Amino acid sequence: MNDVLAIILAGGKGERLHPLTIHRAKPAVPFGGKYRIIDFTLSNCINSSIRKIAVITQYKSLSLDRHLALGWEHLFSPELDEFITSIPPQQRIDERWYAGTADAVHQNIYFIEKEAPSYLMILSGDHIYKMDYSEMLAFHIEKKAAGTVAAIEMDKKTASSFGIMEVDKNWRVMGFEEKPKKPKTIPGNPNQCLASMGVYIFNTEDIIEELKVDAEQQSSHDFGKNIIPAMLNTNRLFAYNFRDENKKEAKYWRDVGTIDAYWEANMDLISVDPFLNLYDRKWPIRTH
Repeated sequence: MNDVLAIILAGGKGERLHPLTIHRAKPAVPFGGKYRIIDFTLSNCINSSIRKIAVITQYKSLSLDRHLALGWEHLFSPELDEFITSIPPQQRIDERWYAGTADAVHQNIYFIEKEAPSYLMILSGDHIYKMDYSEMLAFHIEKKAAGTVAAIEMDKKTASSFGIMEVDKNWRVMGFEEKPKKPKTIPGNPNQCLASMGVYIFNTEDIIEELKVDAEQQSSHDFGKNIIPAMLNTNRLFAYNFRDENKKEAKYWRDVGTIDAYWEANMDLISVDPFLNLYDRKWPIRTH
């Protein structure tokens, strides 16, 4: 995974998580006692042998920056060209802050081009799940894709809060709609939809081109609303069926963007046989 640069988007305000996010960014909110929400994405990176990580911050990032410095920096060796670094808004284009997820990456193209990875992985810092990103990269390379979106089957009743995909038999993405009022279901399964997990892999050259085009448009500058729909025209956008490292019967992925979702995810930890296994030595979740 030496040719992969992971960019973790960690700048959201998390207003729906108030009061937990009044003094800190959402990825820095404690979870499950000793963890922070971002620890799950970071642990997935480490366990997948991704050793180049940039965390894009913006909103009340002091707690998050301290957590990265005290809990994670010692795991990386600069002598081996490994790093984890937080990147606050640089205002390299103008004096505004980041205007969307795609804009946050676009404003840091200089950093991406300096590192010159073959593949760029875009991750969210506020989801709870266990995933081997190296398997997704292998799928991306096998399909000769320009971009790959991690996908999970989801109940139609809750699908309107996510980006919903239509795919062909080869998992090529044929349609994508962000937070549709009437989400399209999986053929033959009228109660399930295929939802984006907010986990993306792109060929670096392809995504830089898309980001530069999007920057010139009057858009939301968002991966789900703008970048992914624009890449449908390439016929090289694929969906990757999420393979869960949690090793349970049902796949586990939680967006803890609301107080209710946050509480429910914490409750998943307290049963005798919890839905989310935090004691797996083969896929450890690290923290400070």
